[in-house]
Amino acid sequence: MYICLCNAITDREIIQAAEQGARSSEDLAHGLGVGLGCGRCTSCAKSILVETVARITGANPDCANPSTAVAA
Repeated sequence: MYICLCNAITDREIIQAAEQGARSSEDLAHGLGVGLGCGRCTSCAKSILVETVARITGANPDCANPSTAVAA
């Protein structure tokens, strides 16, 4: 699915970037061009990045972004 329409970047490309070491929005911007057009894609791209890094590392994605953590 296209995430960044300005630069035709898909979710698969973001996942691949994470698998190759991208760890921040800045990494996605420099490596793929995410968010360098209108910027509307950055939050969705960041979510995909956080989820992918969590899957790779075995971490809880909510730990990477405490503002989204749900109280037990």
